[in-house]
Amino acid sequence: MSSSNYTHLDFEKVVKVTDKALLVRFTDGTESWLPFSQVADSDDYEEGDGPGTISITDWLANERGL
Repeated sequence: MSSSNYTHLDFEKVVKVTDKALLVRFTDGTESWLPFSQVADSDDYEEGDGPGTISITDWLANERGL
């Protein structure tokens, strides 16, 4: 577990954004819905963004196997 309680993951693209979550396609081709409450600086992401790095809580990363 990182000292910041966040896991940093490379992503290919933000596929979709809703009021509560964003759908991210990771560099391995998998996609996952990420609730804004579990994403650092979630207001920084818009549909079509990428590639880049996204920081999500360690809890969510472990729960999703990311």
